[in-house]
Amino acid sequence: MTAHRVVVTGIGVVTANAANASEYAGALRAGRSGIRDLTLFDPGFPFRQAGQVDLPEDGPEGKRHDRVSRLALTAGEQAVADAGLERGGPALAAAGLCVGTSRGPAQSLELLLGPAEGEAARGLMREVPFYSIARNLARHLGLSGPSSTVTMACVSSSLAIGRAMDTIRRGRARVMLAGGADSLTNLSFSGFSVLRAMTRTTCRPFDRNRDGMVLGEGAGLLILEELDHARARGARCYGELLGWGTAGDAHHATSPHPEGRGLAAALASALRDARTAPEEIDHANLHGTGTPANDPAECQAVRSVFGAHCEKLPVNSLKPMIGHTLGAAGALELAGSLLAMLGGFIPPTLNSRETDPRCDLDVVTGAARETAVRTLVSTKSAFGGANVAIVARAV
Repeated sequence: MTAHRVVVTGIGVVTANAANASEYAGALRAGRSGIRDLTLFDPGFPFRQAGQVDLPEDGPEGKRHDRVSRLALTAGEQAVADAGLERGGPALAAAGLCVGTSRGPAQSLELLLGPAEGEAARGLMREVPFYSIARNLARHLGLSGPSSTVTMACVSSSLAIGRAMDTIRRGRARVMLAGGADSLTNLSFSGFSVLRAMTRTTCRPFDRNRDGMVLGEGAGLLILEELDHARARGARCYGELLGWGTAGDAHHATSPHPEGRGLAAALASALRDARTAPEEIDHANLHGTGTPANDPAECQAVRSVFGAHCEKLPVNSLKPMIGHTLGAAGALELAGSLLAMLGGFIPPTLNSRETDPRCDLDVVTGAARETAVRTLVSTKSAFGGANVAIVARAV
């Protein structure tokens, strides 16, 4: 049985440096960062910056839902409108969704552990389950197709997109809303600070002076569509998703395998699934957290898979612009890579000035690189040793 081909026909984005996909593309080309002083809460640590989103109070459903659902609803509405799908129409009504999140409705959980009672407490209880994000999206947008929630730390939305791809490939749906969302909370900020994973200066992936990550929040949701279905309705395509792969490190709870073995396996699996040779990849969007352990392990994985082609393979990280958005990272950074591919450029890795010898790849630094990209791969890694790679091509 021939697998159905999958294209991206809609992009919804809410990040610290952009309120929609068009703004996001402009910010990535300009190298504009949204990292700033945190105002959502007092983190209680010396480093107080993050990729905080300006979320309007009059957005979808107002304050009825947890912040993470409000981010997702905003991005979901954008993706549907961008794809030209009619709200209430048959194509959208039959669409499914697969949503990834790492921390879920953590804001509601924090409030519930406080003095909330009565109706306020009952409202928070409705939001606390991780599946509430998918539930709220399905109800708000009228999606009655297959629905699921994925939570696997920082690869959650990448896994969600991969599973949505497979749903369409197998003919179980023609349209899927896929991606993820995560919000900034005291829990996540304190946790990464205690783990000493946070920078004390600025996030500078692949730089010899890097000292950690910077957190962010946001939502990235994509409309995935079966190619013939998209063509029949004259939809614009951002790119075709050729294949994906996932593999584990089986090494440590929070640290990557020092040789990047799990990521290398995920990359090789994605290339096989995409029926694409390593030499056909024009750009690699990497996880690039800026932590001492992640960056060299990731670069070693890339070296092991791409070999001599690394000399012709530009790589980058978007996290200095939007922060590490945890479960939303895969979707947001794939979306950014697709927008850049369509625009004929590769976004820069901000703040990276002196490449670590252990990260000896062609890191795009300084300014965006104007170049044609035909085929790209986007990789993400997570606590627990999870790794995902997704291959996409221009249409």
